Amino acid sequence: MKEFWNLDKNLQLRLGIVFLGAFSYGTVFSSMTIYYNQYLGSAITGILLALSAVATFVAGILAGFFADRNGRKPVMVFGTIIQLLGAALAIASNLPGHVNPWSTFIAFLLISFGYNFVITAGNAMIIDASNAENRKVVFMLDYWAQNLSVILGAALGAWLFRPAFEALLVILLLTVLVSFFLTTFVMTETFKPTVKVDEKAENIFQAYKTVLQDKTYMIFMGANIATTFIIMQFDNFLPVHLSNSFKTITFWGFEIYGQRMLTIYLILACVLVVLLMTTLNRLTKDWSHQKGFIWGSLFMAIGMIFSFLTTTFTPIFIAGIVYTLGEIVYTPSVQTLGADLMNPEKIGSYNGVAAIKMPIASILAGLLVSISPMIKAIGVSLVLALTEVLAIILVLVAVNRHQKTKLN
Repeated sequence: MKEFWNLDKNLQLRLGIVFLGAFSYGTVFSSMTIYYNQYLGSAITGILLALSAVATFVAGILAGFFADRNGRKPVMVFGTIIQLLGAALAIASNLPGHVNPWSTFIAFLLISFGYNFVITAGNAMIIDASNAENRKVVFMLDYWAQNLSVILGAALGAWLFRPAFEALLVILLLTVLVSFFLTTFVMTETFKPTVKVDEKAENIFQAYKTVLQDKTYMIFMGANIATTFIIMQFDNFLPVHLSNSFKTITFWGFEIYGQRMLTIYLILACVLVVLLMTTLNRLTKDWSHQKGFIWGSLFMAIGMIFSFLTTTFTPIFIAGIVYTLGEIVYTPSVQTLGADLMNPEKIGSYNGVAAIKMPIASILAGLLVSISPMIKAIGVSLVLALTEVLAIILVLVAVNRHQKTKLN
């Protein structure tokens, strides 16, 4: 943890806020699909989840624009206020004997909307307050904090969700209150927009048009979407494959079937990140960001493909280790590489555009699940292999273009 204490105060606060937010997600958000399905049915639940994804994407776009126009801190403060309103509404919507799932959905929509304001502006703040020497370490700690908080949050959520959902909502409110206090009264601004009196202020469409015209960054975004598509298999084809094809075993009287194997896979990934992140970062500290992207994503792809081509416990467990080792190397590398490619005056807008990778990758991953009965696990594995090849080609092109630009 020596690296953490050597960081700028704003970076320490940003990492703390990420920890609190991911902890809240682990306790409550991860189980909200069960909640909606219980009260509203699966068909409506699917629609609500889609609406939530759209709203959070819009939040990222708006937050990126306003973070460049008004500074990072005001956007983050606004986001925590929206979260507070949502958390209060969630509690009011789930009082004993007075449960309202519709207003609960609105409450969690507000929380997600506000949290994406905080995350998008906070990511811009990371780039503002870090430098080329410590930026990769900051992104490594950010990723480590998220995984640790998800483990702790998921454990608490699994314990309390059914018997004490209201208590989880109170915990959620308290974590948001702490984030609000830290953001409002302790954090300082890291970016002061340059105001030119003789120039008309850029609107949101002009701001994002500038980013979209940056060919080098958009090529990199293509590579990032491709690798995110591989990561999204965690939530898409991997559960389907394990549910349909995993061969159930009994271990010390405990039955492990497909859904439990998925849980083991996810816990394994989080635990390995927490235990090995610092060690692997030290071993790869001299690697270029491009090398970290390529080797990390390659191991991710190999691990996920191997998971799809086998149906028994030990090979899938090993595949999970391979995948996670790749993700540990890949994550800080891709984030640092993306930051290096951004225009320093429009970091917020660049982070807003970066928000498109999740919905696009999620849609593509969902489509792959839809055609998986026709192409089987072998076909899905082939798609992942081709996707990884495409990602490597695109990142090589993007880095080569960036290096040529720096020389000119």
